Amino acid sequence: MKKLLLSIFALGGMMANAQLTCATALPVTAGSTTTCPQITGTYLGNCAGGTAATSPNAIWYTYTAPANGELTITSDLPQNDGTTNSDDTRVSVITGTCAALACYAGNDDVDDVNYLSTLTIPVTSGTTYYIVWDDRWSDLPFDFDVTFEAVSCIRLNATNVNAASDLTVDSATLSWTASLSNPNAYDVEYGVAGFTQGSGTTAVANGTSIGLTGLTPASGDLEYYVRANCGATQSAYVGPFSLYLAATCPYANNFDDTTDYTDGFTSTTWGLGNTAGAAQSGAIYYFVNSSTTAATNATLYTRAIALQANEQVTLTYYTRLGSATGSAQTLKVYVNTSRSLTGATQLGGNITVSGTTYVLQTATFTATTAGTYYFAFNNATPIITTATSLRLDTVSMTSVLANNDFVDASFTVSPNPAVDVIAVQSAANTSFSAVEMYDLNGRIVKNIAYTSATDASINVADLAPGMYTVKVVSENGTAVRKIIKQ
Repeated sequence: MKKLLLSIFALGGMMANAQLTCATALPVTAGSTTTCPQITGTYLGNCAGGTAATSPNAIWYTYTAPANGELTITSDLPQNDGTTNSDDTRVSVITGTCAALACYAGNDDVDDVNYLSTLTIPVTSGTTYYIVWDDRWSDLPFDFDVTFEAVSCIRLNATNVNAASDLTVDSATLSWTASLSNPNAYDVEYGVAGFTQGSGTTAVANGTSIGLTGLTPASGDLEYYVRANCGATQSAYVGPFSLYLAATCPYANNFDDTTDYTDGFTSTTWGLGNTAGAAQSGAIYYFVNSSTTAATNATLYTRAIALQANEQVTLTYYTRLGSATGSAQTLKVYVNTSRSLTGATQLGGNITVSGTTYVLQTATFTATTAGTYYFAFNNATPIITTATSLRLDTVSMTSVLANNDFVDASFTVSPNPAVDVIAVQSAANTSFSAVEMYDLNGRIVKNIAYTSATDASINVADLAPGMYTVKVVSENGTAVRKIIKQ
């Protein structure tokens, strides 16, 4: 009896330590239901986005793919009802070895009202995948299913669809990593954010990228889906992915749009907060924590902003600390033509943020060339004595075009808005030698030379509806006007 009792204790010890770490992860079998116990194991970060719990824990499993195909992992089961079993889960899928792990995929919620988790991912024959559940929302036990399907046309891994690049007010480049099926083509369906699949516009990419032009609405928020097209068969679509076209000034974001709080702002280190009464306007704000053990280097980027040459931007925003007893923090503001601090221009000096009352901050920038720009907020706080968060809210941008005031007042352009023809007239008998028109991407669409003209009529009926910049060139300088073509 004593020997048997010792054996039971030994088995109990093995069970208690199983699946608590990467090294002790338990294998799961496709086609069966696994019960995840109370989550008490080692947490190493997550691949589903969001933040960790205050004292995070995790439970570890493994699955080795028998062939190339697709693996579905789901806790969206009826028994996970929030009574005995958790109804709020988060899962990460990780590859590599325990000494060198890499995020592969993740999911927090099925949708806005179902807080269980589900995802389908491409898997490679012979590769082992770690399935890691954490207790960000609940440490209660729950059940989950794992299903494998060997398919001939394999979907993309959603985490390998890159952020849209080469953004203008009406164009973008989309790119992704090739499907395991390595097809010759991919289908992209896109439309205004929130569109129903099947009602969007479809384009075919003969490779792993595609340039989209003539997108509407200009400066709008779009979404898109991507699938592998293997000829006779197609994979399932993955998405939706956000596509934020370059905005123009004036622009404002107080992060309170419930359909999309970020509006294209991006960061791997800043997060959105909703502590009651902590926002400068509305309920939502951005924040980032500083540390008492390491220097902080955390950057938040705005969405793309399209600027004209000589456009003078005034950027305003509000800052405060999260705690009255927290140490002061250092904020730097930059501008660049990409989401990077490499080669970026700092706007003004370092800003010291202290106290819990929001303070209005201002920075200015003049674009030397037309193009797409990103503004960046960089928390560059050294090691501090008392940790707290830096909060940022209500970002806005306004602009004017820099011109010679006398020359600028010398010419009129009308009507505005225009339909077919615009009239350029001298208000002070000042002659001009050329009229140039540019679209919001900085492309020249009209360039007409004159000999000492004081008035001119220009046909704009052939131009697409939208906003245009009109430059009137004279020997005394250049006057600039913005008009709307209807």
